[in-house]
Amino acid sequence: MIRFVKKIYCGKNLLFIMAILGLLTLSCENRKYLQPACTLPSGVNLEEALEHSRKDLGHLGCEPMFDSYFVRLIDVAKRDPDLENKRRFSEFLEWAHDQGMIDKIQARSYYNRYFNTTFISLPDDYNVCSTCAEETKKNIENQMENELRQKEEGLLRACRDKGAYYTASDQYNSILLLLDATCTSCRN
Repeated sequence: MIRFVKKIYCGKNLLFIMAILGLLTLSCENRKYLQPACTLPSGVNLEEALEHSRKDLGHLGCEPMFDSYFVRLIDVAKRDPDLENKRRFSEFLEWAHDQGMIDKIQARSYYNRYFNTTFISLPDDYNVCSTCAEETKKNIENQMENELRQKEEGLLRACRDKGAYYTASDQYNSILLLLDATCTSCRN
């Protein structure tokens, strides 16, 4: 009889432990801890690709791939160009910020690098003549050239906003000209 009571007691403990594990699993429903597939979006429909990315990036394991997802979304947008894509990317970046994947500065940086005409790769606070050191000047020029390519991808290819892209391109040329003139002045 004692053996039978011990089996019932062990069975109740086992059920209790299983119930606790079940509740813990359900309480983690918000963030899935299972290893996700993390498949980058593809296709030609940006809305579908954005939805796919939101779903994947909702998994903790996919969050570190945010940059890869963003670049792939740009590629999808280039196959589905539209001026509305600026708004779609803005909303996506706001969502990513709200989810805690990126901070506000990162969200602004992603948007401005691809969809704004001003250059963010220029340092805000620098000594004008200190930028004329050969290595520093070359570094600034390379960063600006990379950013111009990103603006071409975003403004021109993903949004078909030729006017905004040409404005950015003109700014790029003006800044390089100004940088050369400043360095000439600093050397004299």
